[in-house]
Amino acid sequence: MTASIIQITQDLVRMRTTTDRLDELKRAVDYIGAYFADVPSLIVKRFEQNGKPSIVVSTQDTLTPDILLLGHLDVVPAPDDFFEPRMEGTKMMGRGVCDMKSECAVMMQMMRECSAVDARPNIALMLTTDEEIGGEDGAGYLVNTIGYRAKVAIVPDGARQPDEIVSINKGVLLVRLTAHGKRAHGSRPWLGDNAIDKLIATYGRLRATFPLEANAQNIWVPTCNLGIIKGGEAVNQVPDLSTCDLDIRFTEELDAAGAFGRIKKFASDDVQVQLIASGEPIHTDPDHPLVKLYAASVEEHLGHAATFSKACGSNDGRFLTALGIPVIITRPLSGDQHSPDEWLETTSLSDFHRICTLAITRFHASFH
Repeated sequence: MTASIIQITQDLVRMRTTTDRLDELKRAVDYIGAYFADVPSLIVKRFEQNGKPSIVVSTQDTLTPDILLLGHLDVVPAPDDFFEPRMEGTKMMGRGVCDMKSECAVMMQMMRECSAVDARPNIALMLTTDEEIGGEDGAGYLVNTIGYRAKVAIVPDGARQPDEIVSINKGVLLVRLTAHGKRAHGSRPWLGDNAIDKLIATYGRLRATFPLEANAQNIWVPTCNLGIIKGGEAVNQVPDLSTCDLDIRFTEELDAAGAFGRIKKFASDDVQVQLIASGEPIHTDPDHPLVKLYAASVEEHLGHAATFSKACGSNDGRFLTALGIPVIITRPLSGDQHSPDEWLETTSLSDFHRICTLAITRFHASFH
């Protein structure tokens, strides 16, 4: 079992599925389809919205499976060598091994197993390709437009290890600042109006409104990260246009509209503020009966109680929690996603697989 999951993970990691590589996104979805081609009892449906492909594999032809397994195949950019997985002892290194191609591999394996049991659960696997840029054309489209629903969802796109369940994720805003100015020769800057200067000044005022004490020991505060900045065409020219993209995370004291309202106060005639994507904080109630069933599966397999935590990141589970659907946010032992040191402890895959399998059995029994 673990060997095949490791192979699937390695195959997926080798695909450069950044959101700008539509050919690679389609290649990954084709791989998923081929993986299930010899399982006629499973129903495979493909979708596409604004060029972003998605695939849903289910045991029944329905928009309302009891159980939904939700994941994404897209990753953040990385150098070419990151897309060749490598082993360091029992650890696998590479882009997406944590976020979240190993989790997709486990869920693919579980779908094959669910198709082979006598009392098949009503379960679906949904894999999308745009989570890293907001998820609107993937999970957002499938949930809000196509109409997929579930009684419970496993979304292994958070936490740090299989016995950890995320009870709350921060909300997220992806915001673009655009500054306009006037071109001139770099030797006569007084004849122009420098758009980069305006952008830096506006960003500085906005950034000053976020606490500076956020760190590994004090994560639960709003944060702002400047991820992309562009401007200028030549060093000896005053630029007339400059943009930057900000990743803003906010805690449960605000909703997305309230958080964006605060940011929009920094707009002006010369500097516009545009909302690219947003997501509300994700809440999972530890006392929900279905969450308790998952926690019981953790304890049965590992011999100790599950823990609940807060997480700064967001995920596509927010489209489900907005509808009152409980989500289980967890993952195998792994970490450092979006960094050069992204890693997966491969020995944890069997634990994660077993816990999820036990939970699916418990979910199915509770519905029948």
